[in-house]
Amino acid sequence: MKLYLEFLCLFLLCFSPQLFANSSGANRNLTEIHKYIDETGFNGAVLVSKNDKLIIEEYFGYADFQKTTKLTRKHLFSPGSVGKEFTTVGIMLLEEQGRLSYEDKISTFIADLPEWAKNITIHHILSHTSGLPKIKWKKGILTTDAITQLLNSEGLFEPGSGYRYSNLNVVARALVIEAVTNQTFSAFMQNNLFEPAQMRGSYQQLSAKDESPEKVDGDYPTFLNGVTVYVTPIDLMKFEIALTSNVLIPFSLVQAKLDGDELSGQSERALYDFGSFSKDSRDTLLSWQHDGSNPSHHTLKFHDFEQDLVILIMSSDGNKSTLYQIKEKLVARLSASGV
Repeated sequence: MKLYLEFLCLFLLCFSPQLFANSSGANRNLTEIHKYIDETGFNGAVLVSKNDKLIIEEYFGYADFQKTTKLTRKHLFSPGSVGKEFTTVGIMLLEEQGRLSYEDKISTFIADLPEWAKNITIHHILSHTSGLPKIKWKKGILTTDAITQLLNSEGLFEPGSGYRYSNLNVVARALVIEAVTNQTFSAFMQNNLFEPAQMRGSYQQLSAKDESPEKVDGDYPTFLNGVTVYVTPIDLMKFEIALTSNVLIPFSLVQAKLDGDELSGQSERALYDFGSFSKDSRDTLLSWQHDGSNPSHHTLKFHDFEQDLVILIMSSDGNKSTLYQIKEKLVARLSASGV
């Protein structure tokens, strides 16, 4: 497989030079794992940045099941649960601006909720402690279907007393953002997240007419506000760097919402949907990691803050474990080479 370094010169003309630049060690960093990647049947993208500079950007396989269209940097994947970060950051931005509070009841923004749900706060929908049940999926599910489920739901537990990971929480976040800003979540995300992060190719899909021809085969067809988002790997890398570089919101606010997730029973799971994290004895953030699936599309986003290293892997072959194996080989190879 060929490393796409030839695209970096053109890329640097189009995007902020402080975010990405070339690195002389890029070619040798993947050479030793090319054979492994080929043997696994991996179909997807592998990106690595060091000190906010893109040092590896490589695409393996095809965008379609027929294997007629080679994968390129323009193709879109579903980030799965990693995409929940967009609604989370959106809510945190509005809180930082003083336009809402985490303790606000969502009934202030969403009308006709069932009686039990009127005690749900914004904190609850960010931490999956609302008591909302999981979405009942079907092909082509629309936001209106999810809202109907939301308005007719029966609470699994008293809000704030338990934990259940549910995309209804994510839809509710998007609805809250729309009520507060008086604009669609798509427009809000474009103006407040995608543009500041210089994400040029990503979008939200709310109906069949929104579907992009650049979307990679293998996703489950949905049209849900806040949930059904498609990104290019390079855009997701730019989002990660913007998020951790105070471009979108102060990163200290994000770090403050990592701990405290006691109800899920996972001590290193981030409280507000940023995946899992690792800290040292002095409470210094060492790394975090977030993965997502939909259903053959898989994403793994890993950030080593000590080394200022980001590894982003996205695939469409349905084999999630391969992403972790590639990540571990990359970490070992980059460490050995001193990059």
